[in-house]
Amino acid sequence: MNLTEDRPIRQRSEVQWGDPDFTVRVATTDDLLRIQRENVANEWARRWSSEDTLLRQVESVAGVFLCPLLRNGGPTAEPESYRCWAWFVLGTEDGTRGVTLLDVSRAIFETLPELESPTELRRVIKATMARVMLGSRFEDMW
Repeated sequence: MNLTEDRPIRQRSEVQWGDPDFTVRVATTDDLLRIQRENVANEWARRWSSEDTLLRQVESVAGVFLCPLLRNGGPTAEPESYRCWAWFVLGTEDGTRGVTLLDVSRAIFETLPELESPTELRRVIKATMARVMLGSRFEDMW
């Protein structure tokens, strides 16, 4: 029995700079909780181990920047999703930034506010690059 005949498969693809879905979105803690719940329901791989871990790890007042890296593959019956870079402030006293990969459904991703103005995008790029140079921590969400 061939699974692809019984269940059509969506191919994974890279999100390119020029693609219309290459955007930077901003998520709140409430958005992350909604993403987490959907990830658990769909058994997607890139998520926090629990809501408590998410709330401990992510600073609640800072926005989380999401940028799609890949369009996830999988059965076409599952919701479309992205594997996104997620940049956030760690819930620590020193305000260190963290980065991780997070699966986000296309439906939720498209509802999040998009950073569109050149000023906003420059600010995000500057903050991101400064943190890369200063040593952002890649966070294991488990």
